[in-house]
Order: sequence, then C-alpha cells, then structure tokens
Amino acid sequence: MLEPQPTRAEQISAFRLAIVGELLIRDLERGELTTELKRLSKQRYRPPGSKNTRSFHWKTLQSWLLQARKGIRQLQPQSRTRGFALALDDTQRQTLLDIRRAHPTAAAELILSEAVRNGLIADGQTSVPTLRRFFRAQGLSRDSLNRASRRSNRRRWSARTSGDLWHADVCHIRAMTPTGKTRMWKVHAILDDRSRYVIALDVRKTETEVDLLRVLCTALMQHAAPGTFYVDNGSCYRGEVLIALSQRLDIRLVHAKPYDPEARGLMERFWRTMRQQCTDHLEPIETAAQLINVLWAWLDSYHRRPHGGLMGKRPRDIYLAETRGKPTKTALSIATALEQTKKRKVRKDATLSIDGKLFETEGWLAGKTLNVQICGLTNKLLGASYDGKSVPLGLCDPMANANKGRPKEKPSKEPIDLPFHPIEGWLAAARETEDV
Repeated sequence: MLEPQPTRAEQISAFRLAIVGELLIRDLERGELTTELKRLSKQRYRPPGSKNTRSFHWKTLQSWLLQARKGIRQLQPQSRTRGFALALDDTQRQTLLDIRRAHPTAAAELILSEAVRNGLIADGQTSVPTLRRFFRAQGLSRDSLNRASRRSNRRRWSARTSGDLWHADVCHIRAMTPTGKTRMWKVHAILDDRSRYVIALDVRKTETEVDLLRVLCTALMQHAAPGTFYVDNGSCYRGEVLIALSQRLDIRLVHAKPYDPEARGLMERFWRTMRQQCTDHLEPIETAAQLINVLWAWLDSYHRRPHGGLMGKRPRDIYLAETRGKPTKTALSIATALEQTKKRKVRKDATLSIDGKLFETEGWLAGKTLNVQICGLTNKLLGASYDGKSVPLGLCDPMANANKGRPKEKPSKEPIDLPFHPIEGWLAAARETEDV
C-alpha cells in the first residue's frame, strides 16, 4: 500500500517545527528565549527541496515559535495573493463586475443586497467596504447621477415587463470546417429586453427578409407577441412584408438611429458574451445544424446563469414568471398577416408573370387586371381574383401548349420546394383548415 506523500506546505511546516520545536517544551527563564533564538539564528539549515543551506533571523524564528504555539498548521506558508473580495470565486466576481457596468450609479449596498437575495453569493461572504474597494481596483467606482448625465445625453431605459419589447439582430460567425476551410454563418437572434431571454436563435447562410420572417414567425407561434419590435436598419428589416406583418399583428416596428451602435447596446453585449463563451472556441463544424446544436446548448446555461444587467437574477426565471399565461398568435392569424395582394395585367395570350414565373388563365381575361394573392414568406401563389370573384390560374408550359389546345381551367399544383421549413408547413396547414 502506497503511503501518502506530504505536500510542499506540509514539508515546510515540518521543517520550521524541527528548528523551533525544542523551545516549545523547554521551561525558559526571563530573557533566555531571546538568547536561544539568537543562538539558533547563527546555525545553518537546509530547507526542503533546496541544495544550499541558509540561516534565518532570530525574529523570523520568533514568529515561527508563536505560530507553532497556535498549531502546526499555522507554520504552513500563507498565500501571498493580494486583492479584494478573495472569498468570491471567479464567476461571482465577474458577475458583480457585470452588475456594476450595467448599473454604474447603483450603490455598493444595493448591489450586494441584490446579489445575496438572488443567491449569487452567500450572506456574509463579503462586505460592502470590500466590494467598494474591489470595484475601485477595477476602475469601476460608482458614478454620481450628475456626472453620468453631464458625460452623455443618453438615458438608460428598459421595457416595463417581459414580452413588451423584442430586439432582433444578426451576427456573422466565421467557423472552420473539418477540411480546413472557413465558412461564414449568419446567426439570427431575437432577445427580450426586460429579461434578456433569447426568444429565438437560428443559423442561416443568408441575411434576407425571408430568413428573418421564418425566425420571427416561429417565435410568434411559441411566445406571446411583443408590443414593440426593435431592429436596426439592415435590408432584411426594411422589407414590405415585415412592415405589413407588424401592422396586421399590432406590433410596433421601430428602427434604431442609423450609424449609432450604442443604440443597440443590448444586442451588442449579447453577441460579445456569445463570442467569448461559445463561438470563439468552436471545434470544426460542417453544417448549420451542428452549429445551432452548440449554440442552443450554450444558450441553456446562459438562461440559467445570474445576469449582471439583472442585478444577479436569471433571465429564464424573470421571463417565465412575467409571461406565463399570455396567449400566442395562431398559425392562421400569422398566415393571414403574411398574405400580400399584387395587381398583374393579363397579356393577350392569357398569360401573366408573377415574380419571374409565367402563369396562364382563361382567355376572356386577356387585357384585364387581376388581384393576385401571394404568401410573403414562401412567395407562393395563393389565388387570383377579378372583380371580386376567384379565377383559375396555373403555371404556363409553352412546350406542352404547342401540341395541345388550351389547358383546362384548373390551377396546377406547384412542386414542393426543398428543404422543408417547419414554419411554412404550419402556415400551409392553417390555410387548408380555414378552407374546409
């Protein structure tokens, strides 16, 4: 059986005890202790692990003797780490710093009390003066309201409750493939303002309005619709379909001021956290599915971790507590809100073009203008009408028409586009249910 080896600290404490140990059991007269310490200081000793011998000052030996009287463990060397709030671990210190950055005018007493109340740190684990010194050492002393207002005209604001305001943005992530090539992925995210809870997160190859609509419509079917949708000025946030969808669902669409990244500080801070904790440390990936699995695994821990901007509270706890019971939008209401009506004039050969595709209808409609209904998300034809009445409309096949008469007046079914997206299937099923 192997005997346990003493640690470095235990070896040093045994070495010190061997030098001053005899003085612990001797009955010394007044003044004799100093004489004995000075005698021992003139001798040379070999410390553990050292090749050379050395002597120690008699006052050093005196301090060892006083420590030995309190217990042999007191002779072990003490850490020389210096700083403040050393009783806290790295996660607790980082979260407290995040709270201070998010709330520069908050008092240290308030930050400490909120951290204890939310379970970030234990009661009595650190004190208010220690916390103040810790913030000061990091260059995060409290800002007075007067200094903060003079430094900038910006004002801190927040939604009243969870679900009132959603932020949306796109982050470009460059990742390596197993073959050594780099690939750019577009991460679309929707973030709740009050709770910092991520409503939706998806990875796509492009950054178009259709990509945004797929993410948004999926989120609307799973969460209660917000009162305000806060976005930047990218092209995918300026489309006609998004504007119409927001108006029909009573969602206020707000665009941030151009060339003002500070106005989107909440999303920028979230992207920074995602990069530091997740995407900067990615293994080689090949598909978007692999990346989204990694992001959702990280997102689960993000939702359950104390958040600095929430005074140490957890995003998941706040969001679920304040949105529980709120109704979501139905697939039919979203499908209806996505419908667009466009006017198209029928040519003399009873054909008309819709988004680059050639369709044909009945001959008597030649020269007439039809109202064509199209889904803004899938860009598929939903129907056509003239003078308030539905008219047949189908894809035109010029090669087939060369060998037969006019096609029957029944719209042909369009081929299924791949890959299949769940949100498109939900919307199609809702329209079919309404027709029945």
